[in-house]
Amino acid sequence: MVKRITIFAVVLLLLSISIGIALPLPVESHLKANKTLIIGFEERIPEEVYKKYTVLDENEELNCILVKTTREERIISESLAGMKYVEENKLVHALYAPNDPRFDEQWGLKCINVDRAWDIEKGCKNTSLAILDTGINSQHGDLGNYVSGFDFVNNDTNPMDNNGHGTEVAGVAAATINNGKGIAGIAQVNILALKVLNESGWGTNWDVARAITYAANHSADVISMSFGGNDSEVMRNACSYAWNNGSILVAASGNEHSSIIYPAAYPKVIAVGAIDEDKERASYSNFGHKLELVAPGNSILTTYLNGGYGYFSGTSAATPHVSGVAALLKSKYPELSNKEVRNRLRNTAKDLGKEGKDDYYGYGLVNASTALSMEIGVFDTSEGTYPSIMGTHKGMIKPNQDIVVNKMYTYPCAGTGGHSEYVKIWNSTWNVTANWSGYSGDWHNIIFDTSFTLKANKTYNYTIKTGSYPQIHHIDKLKAASGTGEITCDKFIDANGKVYYDWIPTIRLYF
Repeated sequence: MVKRITIFAVVLLLLSISIGIALPLPVESHLKANKTLIIGFEERIPEEVYKKYTVLDENEELNCILVKTTREERIISESLAGMKYVEENKLVHALYAPNDPRFDEQWGLKCINVDRAWDIEKGCKNTSLAILDTGINSQHGDLGNYVSGFDFVNNDTNPMDNNGHGTEVAGVAAATINNGKGIAGIAQVNILALKVLNESGWGTNWDVARAITYAANHSADVISMSFGGNDSEVMRNACSYAWNNGSILVAASGNEHSSIIYPAAYPKVIAVGAIDEDKERASYSNFGHKLELVAPGNSILTTYLNGGYGYFSGTSAATPHVSGVAALLKSKYPELSNKEVRNRLRNTAKDLGKEGKDDYYGYGLVNASTALSMEIGVFDTSEGTYPSIMGTHKGMIKPNQDIVVNKMYTYPCAGTGGHSEYVKIWNSTWNVTANWSGYSGDWHNIIFDTSFTLKANKTYNYTIKTGSYPQIHHIDKLKAASGTGEITCDKFIDANGKVYYDWIPTIRLYF
């Protein structure tokens, strides 16, 4: 039997310009221990405060004082006449700056706030990043994060790069940081190098599929693919296999100013486009509704095959920026699923182009620091009263902070299967819906197909159809728990058709 194997080309744009080549301040223990409070006043500082408080310092120009903090002093100060504000004296610190001599030339890392992200996480050796490409020059002095690999082109255990493209991709994602050499990679994680492209940058769908399943079977947290070609059933199935085994898949959208190529176009893969130094879409970058994120792709300084450094461009260069950030997320939050990491990358991306997701920028520019530091709020109306009756709620939600949502919990009456059967949240530009999975699933949680963000101080409409005795709030307006916003009732129509104007559902919108 003749085996037919589709051949496809890696898409690259190489700019072969070869150019030869402060740690954070520690948080002092006394700063942690000596908690203080700042009290500001409308005009001058009242003389009486010096009698009432233990004043440690003052700033007459800004009309404020620094006091030693106690719970009692906070209560007193908040009721003081002429007071403008009260706030904690919070700590600040120096941003991490690696000693890699050419870090200042790495505009892409600064563009996606990697330097700020490093104050939170630099990567850990429990996280594995599989790079499927032309292999890697494991002897390069700046690629010490290489651990192991396999050559699927020659079927051996030495994935040595004889093209250069894989070495360039690896440098962006995971070159060794703070070693006094060359550049800084985004994530200090283990590199699993899987060679699927030959010295000319060509490979087969069969080898790619083998490498993807190999990566999944070796517990790769992130699979990075800076190549592409035509659709292939075996490659599609391999991507689904890896996704179902927990891997995050990231691939280049392509450099033809055309539609997204494969594997980037598969549903289980994050398709990455390229932007230039002005945060404009690179002219060559492919586009379409399957595009998910963009990242820097023009003149990206990285590791070269010859042991030195140089620049390369293309969506191949943009892809490892996203792969590296995904690896940072898995290092910081190993409990997150691949779906949760993907949603977090989407929800924290900096919106570019038209408002919201679009064909040229997807969800926007990947943002490393926000992805790692995002505090995922909760909009919770808390428990209410009961008994109640099933019916349809309509009203509005207005959060006062960003709330990332992928599910909604309904508070049930004790001993019942109280739940919501349907929910729709929308405004003038978008809407999301979800349906109950039935008693065989999670009774009280209803899960949206994709996560979304309720933006601070924006108003959203809701329709919620409840069933089987959920709790209720008999009020027309309610502040959410922890002061995260407000929910109002337009009307509630119960199962018998009776209309109420002061029934608010007991729900929790959260991630």
